[in-house]
Amino acid sequence: MFLCKTKPTDKWLDAQCDGTAALHTLPSCMTLCDLKNDNYYQLVVVDVPMSDFDTKPKLKVYKGTNLISEQHLPGIPSAVESLYINDQEPRIPIIAVAVESSVLFYRNMKPYYKYTIPSMTIEPLEVDVWKKLPVERGEPLEALIDSLRTIEPSQMTLQTQELLSLPESERGGYIHSNAERKLERLSIITAMATIKKASNEPKASSCLILATESGEMLFLDTQAFFVLAQAKVGPFHGTPSMISASGQYDIDYRVVITTREGALYLLRKGWLTGQHIVKLEAPAAGLSLLPIDQTIVVVCMNRSLVCYSKKGKKLWTVKLPQPAVCMTPVCLPHLGINLVCVGLKGGLVQFYSQKKLVDQFYAPESVSALSFGRLGQEEHVLILVTTDGSLIVKILKRTAAFVTTENMYDVKEAEEPPGSMQIPKKTKIFVEQTLREKEHAATIHNSFQSELWRMRLTTARATVDVINSADSNMSTVDVGIAPIKLAAEVLGLGPTFKLFLVLENISTRKEVMGLNVLIQADHRHYVVERPHLRLPMLVPGAPIRLDFRVTVAMDSADGLPPVDLTSENSYVKVLVFKTGQTKPLIASTVVMPQSEPQFLSSF
Repeated sequence: MFLCKTKPTDKWLDAQCDGTAALHTLPSCMTLCDLKNDNYYQLVVVDVPMSDFDTKPKLKVYKGTNLISEQHLPGIPSAVESLYINDQEPRIPIIAVAVESSVLFYRNMKPYYKYTIPSMTIEPLEVDVWKKLPVERGEPLEALIDSLRTIEPSQMTLQTQELLSLPESERGGYIHSNAERKLERLSIITAMATIKKASNEPKASSCLILATESGEMLFLDTQAFFVLAQAKVGPFHGTPSMISASGQYDIDYRVVITTREGALYLLRKGWLTGQHIVKLEAPAAGLSLLPIDQTIVVVCMNRSLVCYSKKGKKLWTVKLPQPAVCMTPVCLPHLGINLVCVGLKGGLVQFYSQKKLVDQFYAPESVSALSFGRLGQEEHVLILVTTDGSLIVKILKRTAAFVTTENMYDVKEAEEPPGSMQIPKKTKIFVEQTLREKEHAATIHNSFQSELWRMRLTTARATVDVINSADSNMSTVDVGIAPIKLAAEVLGLGPTFKLFLVLENISTRKEVMGLNVLIQADHRHYVVERPHLRLPMLVPGAPIRLDFRVTVAMDSADGLPPVDLTSENSYVKVLVFKTGQTKPLIASTVVMPQSEPQFLSSF
C-alpha cells in the first residue's frame, strides 16, 4: 500500500491512507454502517468512472482502506444511504442506492429489492400520436411528429424525446421497434436522505426521503415499500439538488431542500408544499441541518459559508479562502458541539464551530467527498476521498478540544497592568466557560431541554415495556392478589447447574393461592428437569425455596457446549403466573454462567 501524508494536526490521528485506491465518488455516495451486525463499521462507497464512460460504476465496501467486495451498478447513482427497515434481530442494515428512477436495495451486499417511483401523467396528445405513428407514412407521419413538438420537453416521455432527437432516416425504424412499447413518464431521483421512523436509537427503523427532478418529495416506507407521504418542494417549480433532514416521521420532522435554481425550502410534517426560506446568493455546494439548534448551514460556490435560521434569517456568514467542494456535519455529543467540515479546492480542510474556525489541515489533493462517523470500532472518524483517487482515514483524538488560539467568543480582554497578579490556569478556564455560557445561553438551554425530554421519553418507554412484559422480580400486574417477590440464585460449575428460587408473599395479612412456576429455556442450549411446578398457598412472612436442575445441552460428538451458546444468549426465563390468567405476574430473566470445561477422569 502506498502511504501518503497530510499536514500534521494536533487533533487528528493519521490512521490510514491509500494513495493507490483510484477511488472517484460523489459527496452523496458515501455511507458508514455495521454491515454484519458485529459492531464493526465499514465504508460503503460508489466508485464512479471519470475517464471511461463505458465502464459501469461499482458499489464497493472497504474495511479500513482494504477493499473487501464490489459489484456493478446499472448507472451512476445520485445518492447512497444505509438504514434499518425494521426493529427485529439481527439488525442487518440495508444499503439504498438511487439510480435514475429507481432505488436499489442491498442486504448483505446482495440484491434485495428494487423500488421504482410512481409514474407521472402523460399528455393525451402524446398518447394519441403514438397510436397513429405505426400506421402513417409520408407527410401525415411528419405532421404527427411535428405535433409532438408542441408539448413542453419537461412534459414529454423519454421515448418521445429520443424520437425527436433522431434524424429523419432513423425515425421509421425507431417507431417500428417501439410501437408496442408502453408509454411511461418517470422522473429522476436527484437526492436522497433518511429519517428515523419512531425512535431516535442508532439502529432504529428508518424512512427514506426521495427528491425527484419534477419537484416531488416522497417519503417511502422501507418495510412495505409504499409511499407514506408526498409533497411538493415549494410553491414554485424547482429541481432539488440537496436535502438534509432531522426528527422522526411519526413525531415531527424537518427537511431542508436546496434547488438548482438557488432557492432554499423547508418542509415539515403534514405540509403538502415546502415553504420558501431564502434565495441563495450562489448555488450550494453543501447543505446541513444541525440537530441541536436546528440551524441551516449552507456552503455556496461564491466562497461563502452561511448560516440561516428556520425562518430564513441570516445568522452569520464566513468568507472562505478557496472555493468549496463539499461539506459534512461533524457531531460531537461528548463535547456538546456540532461542527461543519468543509473541503476546499487545493486540499484545505476546515472545521467551523458556528462562524469560528476551530481547526484545519491540508490533504495531498483537493477533497472530492467527505464523511464523518463510526468506522471499525472508532466512534469519531473522518474519511476523505481526494480528486486523484486517494482514500484517507483520520481519527479524532480523545483529548481533542476545539478552541481557537484567538478570543473565540469576541470577549474584550482588559490589558493587565504591570506587576498584577497572574490568574491561575484553572481560573481562566472557569472564566472562559462562564463567558461561553453567557454568550450561548439559548443554545445550551435548548440542548439541555432536548436531552432532558429525550431522557424522560426513554424512561417512560422503559417503564411501559416493564409493565407490559412484567419483566421484573416484583409482581406488577393487578389481579386482585397480594404482591409477590422473587429471588433467584444459580450454583454449580456446569454443565449441570442448580437454580434456586425464593418466592415470598410481601403483604401483611393476605394469602395467595393457585400460583405456578414455569422455567423457559432454549432447548438447543439448556435442558430443564421439571420445568413446571404448582405452588402451595403462600402466606405472609413464610418464603418458599424451590430448586430446579438446569443442564447445558452438550454436543454428543465432542462433549462441548453448543457453538451458538454465547454470553449474550445464555439465560433462562422464570415465569410466575396464576391459574386461569394469561399474563404472568413475574417474568424474570436469569443469566446462566458459562459452563467450565470438562476434563477426562481417566487417560
